[in-house]
Formats: sequence, C-alpha cells, structure tokens
Amino acid sequence: MPSSRPYHHGNLRQAVLVEAAAVVRDRGAAELSLREVAAIIGVTHAAPRRYFPGRQELLDAVAAEGFARLGVRLREATDEPDYARQVRAVAGAYLDFATAEANLLELMFAHKRGTDGEAVSMSAEAAFAPILQVFHRGEGEGLLPDRSAERLSVVFLATLQGLAGLINCGVVPINQVGDLVNEAVTRFQ
Repeated sequence: MPSSRPYHHGNLRQAVLVEAAAVVRDRGAAELSLREVAAIIGVTHAAPRRYFPGRQELLDAVAAEGFARLGVRLREATDEPDYARQVRAVAGAYLDFATAEANLLELMFAHKRGTDGEAVSMSAEAAFAPILQVFHRGEGEGLLPDRSAERLSVVFLATLQGLAGLINCGVVPINQVGDLVNEAVTRFQ
C-alpha cells in the first residue's frame, strides 16, 4: 500500500537495503519487490530507483551487504588464540550465519553479474579473506604443507557451504551439525 507521505527520508539507500534484506530473510529473493520495499518504508515507489535502478541492482546490493556481514563474523572468529581454535571458530561462525540467514546465503551465492556484480564479487572476496588468513597462519606455523593455504581455504569453504546447503534443505538434521563440523574441522587441522 503506497504511502501518502511525500518523499523525505534521511538515509533512503540504507533504509531500502534494511527492508530488502528483511524480505529476503523472511520470504526469499524471489519475493523481493522495489515497490513493496518503498511502501514499507513510506516513500513513493520511484524513490528507491535513485539508488537501485532495477530489482537486480537491489539484489546485488543485498548480496554485497550479506557478504559484508558474513565477513565481520568470520573476522571476529579469528580472534581465537591458536590455529586449531580459529579453524573451529570460523567453521562455527560460517555455519551459524549460513543457517540463520539461509535465504540471504542463497542470494549471495546466486547473484547475477548485474551492474553491481563487481561490487558483489569484491565483497565476497573480502568476506572470505579471514578464512585464507587462518590457513596462512597454519602454514606459517608448519601445521600445513607450504603453499597450500589458498587451496585448503577453498576446500574448507566448499565443505562449509556444502554442509550449510544440506542443513538448510533438511537433508542433515540440525542435531548432527556439531558432529559434522567437528569431523570436517579435524580434516583441516
């Protein structure tokens, strides 16, 4: 339902992103509509187009924001004092995010190469940098073979993403997550 208020919003871009992320979280990316988001925040349906010319640009921005949020969690997980704890903490942080934000994660990994595709890719790269940092630490401490950090970080991420997908679609019951994470993490220590 369109608002009768005139367009005036302090930080329209951020307000649109917050509401769009809520729609994605609650109902999935397929349900996202610029018109609905505009109505929710009380601006005209054309107002968000100032920042997001189309739906794809909004989806890309939501995906980039999702990667930024994931990156914060992964960086926080690297505060653990040793390599083994960091690997476990990063795995836990990733799966916590992935299962709490299943619809957002799906969007993040399915983004199209729209006008903001480069921003999404850069945001993803920055988000996953802490994982690579952890494996570089293990390599530097002699716990991993030399020059294996890049390869192992990709395999680790693929393992976590695979587990997240299986959990989110109900193939793996939530009560098995801890044991599976322990087994997966053990292979990277």
